[in-house]
Amino acid sequence: MEDKIPKFDVILQAAIKVIGQKGYHNAKIKDISNEADVADGTIYNYFSNKEDILVTIFRIKLEDYVNKAQQEIEGIDDTVEKLRILIRYHLKVMSENPDLANVLQIELRQPSKDMRMKVRRHLKNYFNVIENVINDGIKKGVFKKDLHIYLAREMYFGTLDEVVSTWVFSGQHWGLMDHVDELTEMFFKAFN
Repeated sequence: MEDKIPKFDVILQAAIKVIGQKGYHNAKIKDISNEADVADGTIYNYFSNKEDILVTIFRIKLEDYVNKAQQEIEGIDDTVEKLRILIRYHLKVMSENPDLANVLQIELRQPSKDMRMKVRRHLKNYFNVIENVINDGIKKGVFKKDLHIYLAREMYFGTLDEVVSTWVFSGQHWGLMDHVDELTEMFFKAFN
């Protein structure tokens, strides 16, 4: 017997595809219901409106991302290797999910301050993962003792965010994964 994917997950994946390809403002609930192969009204059994769909995408995908990123570095003692693994994982997730990359990179920059705040609060746990790796490096003497954790985290996140944004806006025509070692080396030099 074939496993049936829960309707919520089908709708969420359809929303990622539609919003990723059309953009938030051009995507319609009807487009999402068509992609999910459900009645328009079914969407409202799970989401109150299109904004709720977008915020839910961020919440669920970032929770999933953080859990898997933590699993990736679990049991790794070498701080620089942890950094490399996190960079590789970040770029891998984006390169393997171009529609999700479009949603995360483009829609995170919503002009509405309220929308940006709703979305940004879901980044907190991801920031904690990065800060923990940086703090680990400071404690082990791999990174300089007086390294400002907040600024280092912002540099890390901002750099990866900009690299992925450039990849998205340039049409995803080059390999994100080609730059893992170079980025790791750059962060190591900056934090050391």
